[in-house]
Amino acid sequence: MNIGDEELQNQIEKTGLAGDELDAQSYKRVFNALKKEPEFQLPGNFADKVIARIEIKTESSGDFFWIAFGILAFVVAAIVSVVLTDFKFTFGAFKFITGYPGLIVFGIVFILGLQWLDRKLVRPSVS
Repeated sequence: MNIGDEELQNQIEKTGLAGDELDAQSYKRVFNALKKEPEFQLPGNFADKVIARIEIKTESSGDFFWIAFGILAFVVAAIVSVVLTDFKFTFGAFKFITGYPGLIVFGIVFILGLQWLDRKLVRPSVS
């Protein structure tokens, strides 16, 4: 005899018995487990820990501002120094690199690939 889940739940709630079927026994176990209070309690400083984590998250936005400001200041200083010293960009000692464009492209792709793997595989597992 197959009784619908809702009917079975209602019968168990009303009478406590619904037959010897496997579904009925399963429902009885679930209801008995739900009647018990949980055996754990939150620590007294739980709210403080949550607030501390929230504050850490909000402070990181200030870090972004200072990093952006530092990069902007570096770019401005580099432009000013190039203009004032009449700097001319040449490869100089690195002229041998111009003969290996494939190696340069491979190096850049390899480094970017390692960074991507680091973000996808290593960083998510570190908490």
